[in-house]
Amino acid sequence: MASGQGHGNMSFGMKVIRFIIIVLNLAFIVVGIALLAIDIYVIRDPKIQQLHPLLNPDSATNQSRSLSNVAIFAITLMVIGGILIIIGFLGCCGAIKGFRFLYVLYAIIIGAIIIAEIIILTICIIYYNRFKTELLSKLQESIAKYYVGTPINNSTFVNSISFSWDFVQFNLQCCGAANKTDYLNTTNWNRTNPYQLDTTLIVPFTCCPLNATKSWNDLPTNMSEASACAITGVNAYFEGCYDRLGDLLAAYKKYIIIGGVIVGVVEIFAFIFAILLSCHKSDYYTLQT
Repeated sequence: MASGQGHGNMSFGMKVIRFIIIVLNLAFIVVGIALLAIDIYVIRDPKIQQLHPLLNPDSATNQSRSLSNVAIFAITLMVIGGILIIIGFLGCCGAIKGFRFLYVLYAIIIGAIIIAEIIILTICIIYYNRFKTELLSKLQESIAKYYVGTPINNSTFVNSISFSWDFVQFNLQCCGAANKTDYLNTTNWNRTNPYQLDTTLIVPFTCCPLNATKSWNDLPTNMSEASACAITGVNAYFEGCYDRLGDLLAAYKKYIIIGGVIVGVVEIFAFIFAILLSCHKSDYYTLQT
């Protein structure tokens, strides 16, 4: 007998299990490729690029060398996608060749991933409310410290955080982080109205309704129609962008939960079938014809 080799007298039930585990691992490979595709989308999507500075103001202003939250998310997707592809390949090889050590290694890796996912999920649940509170505080601070006004006709230089706030407000139809009063605390905005130089602005032009097509690539070149609203604050968007961003993320939440449940179920079944195959001693007799 040669330990670790396949066999020719495998029972029908074990052959079915081996086929199922191959299918499950092909699913891992498909999911891994899908995550890599999503990663590319996250990196290139203009909406995500405009949100990037708001999620990590220090990184956007070169005050920190740490990775931004968007970069961390993209790297995480890339790592998870790569791991799933490797696991799928390893599991397929183990199921096709019938090598016990591959089954055991595969089961250990899957078990470790399941435990890690449970720990991460628990941490996310525990710190979710804290994260929401800290995010609102950071968004308000970014307005107070970095907002410098809406660029008009691309003639005004603004930092990336200020620019992102205008894009978010224009496209999501919101004002400030919590509400428009966040702009009372700005320290670098001179509030000059380029359309009426003898007046000052209470809120940015992008806090006001504009008759222009929404775009994450370009702001309207002429915002004079919002001048009265920006001067008085009347008719400015009531809802803050923090809530709007929450609504935007909630739109994807359902798909994230569904995807996570599917991956979790596949992982559990793959783990169970790998254990069954590794424990089936008759699988390791000398290969027969």
